[in-house]
Amino acid sequence: EKERPGQVAEPPELAARLQVIDNMEAQAALRNSLAGRMGIALEPLSRFAGFDWRTNIALVGGFAAKEVIVSTLGTSYSLGSVDVEHTASLQDRLARDKHWNPIVALAALAFIMFYAPCFVTVVCIARESGSWKWAIFSMVFNTFLAYSLAVAIYQTGRALGLAP
Repeated sequence: EKERPGQVAEPPELAARLQVIDNMEAQAALRNSLAGRMGIALEPLSRFAGFDWRTNIALVGGFAAKEVIVSTLGTSYSLGSVDVEHTASLQDRLARDKHWNPIVALAALAFIMFYAPCFVTVVCIARESGSWKWAIFSMVFNTFLAYSLAVAIYQTGRALGLAP
């Protein structure tokens, strides 16, 4: 597009700085949201498995439906104004993030595979068993097992020097 008289072209440096500011504002808004505060509250415990607050948001959202975990991760890692031509994939964003590495990814996969079933499954367990005891047991046992596996994977990776 041609510049009109009186218009000044925006230098690429300024555009890049504005993008950084937009991303910082979006991250601050996410941190202060209910989901962000839940993720931050869980971080002291989840840190042992290598998970940060943004990962926690996705895992908590996964209780509603496991298939939303990846899209929630994508949302929490791609906040700010989005330029379709320059948007990085979730894989690229996680690869550049200082908290993510192959060991954290493996720990996250183990956790996701074994933690509490989704809400609908928990309700079905309660209905089929005729008691909420089995539903609560499946949530607690599976989440404890998943957390133990994720911590073991991450801490072993750290001990072997495969993760910071």
